[in-house]
Amino acid sequence: MPFHFSPHAIQVKNCLHFFRGLPVRSFLGCLIAGVVLVGSAHAENAATDGMPVTLKDTGKQVTVKLGEELFTSFDYRGYNKPILYPIFGPGQIGMTRNWPMKEDVEGEAHDHPHHKSMWISHEISGVDFWGESGGKVITEKVETEFSGDPKPANVLRATSVWRTKDGDKPLLTDQTTYWFGGSEKSRWIDCLVEFRASYGDIQFDDTKEGLFAIRTHPDLRLTSAPKRGVEEVFGSAVNSEGVTGKAIWGKQARWLLYKGTVDGKPMSIAMYDHPENLRHPTTWHARDYGLVTANPFGMHHFLKKEKGAGAFKIAKNDQLKLRYRVEFFRGEVSTSDVEASYQRFANKQLTEPVASAD
Repeated sequence: MPFHFSPHAIQVKNCLHFFRGLPVRSFLGCLIAGVVLVGSAHAENAATDGMPVTLKDTGKQVTVKLGEELFTSFDYRGYNKPILYPIFGPGQIGMTRNWPMKEDVEGEAHDHPHHKSMWISHEISGVDFWGESGGKVITEKVETEFSGDPKPANVLRATSVWRTKDGDKPLLTDQTTYWFGGSEKSRWIDCLVEFRASYGDIQFDDTKEGLFAIRTHPDLRLTSAPKRGVEEVFGSAVNSEGVTGKAIWGKQARWLLYKGTVDGKPMSIAMYDHPENLRHPTTWHARDYGLVTANPFGMHHFLKKEKGAGAFKIAKNDQLKLRYRVEFFRGEVSTSDVEASYQRFANKQLTEPVASAD
């Protein structure tokens, strides 16, 4: 493997190159400064590289660990669509609702059974995949081993077919890639989903019910629901444009933040829309009861445009790529912190993984 100088190492190299003729004191000063730069670079890399990630595929789900701690599991066999559940933020705080995956958790509303932690879904060509009444998403291939030097250890790629329940007709495929990472302060999930019109022309319908979604822990709700068992809530919400509370619903924004306390601990969830996405900045189907979804298709509902204005068609064999990030923070974060994190995400070059030759 070839060795490459970092900018800091180059400064040391240049310093050594020109030391001849310099007084000893000047040479030592230059050398010490260079060593300090290299040392600080190593410290910075140690901080930004984050915790080691390990993935294990059981044949039904892929568990994702940061260090020795469970971050999440990608469950691709247990439900009508693949989901990420559970999801733990820093400090092993659960960040999403447990129901309907778990029945015996107090303080959780038993509404919208299709809201399963974190998922991707929409209405396609009149078939209701979102509410699970008309279609189901069947994962046919899961990859966790990829080529590279070094090989990426934090990447999961799943290929799924979206089929109708009646007649089991395939409508489209998706190839969804997740990258996982984190530190003591925050944990993040990057998602690149590629929808392919593999079986014929399709349409993402103009509806608020979609697309890239998470159902937060009930403590992060903006409003309580005593009749549904949610007596007390601690959440607040703001988007990148400064809109707050329930008013964020349907608005266009680059990112959205829910924050509050979960099990008595200050925690936050931010979701980011990539600037290269369709119709960026996206509109948000973000509810006061903890549903947060990035949805570029619901123009009729969100922006009061004519019915069907948000529909998006993909011709046979064409594709649509969308990219998102969800970040889970320890503690309450400021909007400036989230904006800085968003900019890092927006400017990050994404290298799609190459299948392992093994």
